[in-house]
Amino acid sequence: MTLIVFGGPSLAPGARERFPELSLRGPARQGDVYLALRESPKAIGIIDGFFDAVPSVWHKEVLWAMAQGVHILGASSIGALRAAELESFGMEGVGSVYEAFRDGALEDDDEVAVTHGPLELGHRPLTLAMVSIRATLAAFPADQLEEPTSLALYRDAAKALGYRERTVSRISARALERGGHRADIDTLAAQVSEKLVDVKAEDAETLLTMMRDRAAEFLEPKTVRYTFNDTSAWRAFVAWAERQAWPRVA
Repeated sequence: MTLIVFGGPSLAPGARERFPELSLRGPARQGDVYLALRESPKAIGIIDGFFDAVPSVWHKEVLWAMAQGVHILGASSIGALRAAELESFGMEGVGSVYEAFRDGALEDDDEVAVTHGPLELGHRPLTLAMVSIRATLAAFPADQLEEPTSLALYRDAAKALGYRERTVSRISARALERGGHRADIDTLAAQVSEKLVDVKAEDAETLLTMMRDRAAEFLEPKTVRYTFNDTSAWRAFVAWAERQAWPRVA
């Protein structure tokens, strides 16, 4: 049985070794879900995907895949975003990040976006995800700070930076520029550096475990309650996607 998962910087080290039942690929880009159906998967998990310069996973290719009977699950990053957007059509969301987007507690894509290294470096994240910064600060006891406003100031300083700039040093510098208490900023910087609550990694692990443990359920084809519309835009996308190389693991 083929179970495909698109992941990258959200995956904890050793994921491929710990989940040999799953076919783990790199972050998804537009066309990858469509092309994955060449391998007749029973289920596809979307965790990480590309943003900005590389076209991201298209909603319509997910809808098409589900209409073909493939179960689609999402978590952590762009998978959580797509699951929240397509829940009413049957895409299954997993984890706290997905729930926050579904419930409206989070709205901005930059909450999950990070920059990361190439496949050769394991897609290691190079910047911090805002959702993980939020979770880390929420878990920190405010009574250990000298200024009660320091937590909110540090959080807001992180949010004010673009996702490509969210490193501990830049967040701290921005917080100090905004009048942050030096000792508190140093304390919070150490917390984020050394005890980051990596909610994206936690949700990714949940999705991988769920797909492995529910493999038998995926033998039953996905059923949907919508009719997929074969539009001219869809046909143009298919023609473009068919020209792309596959399989792609990077």
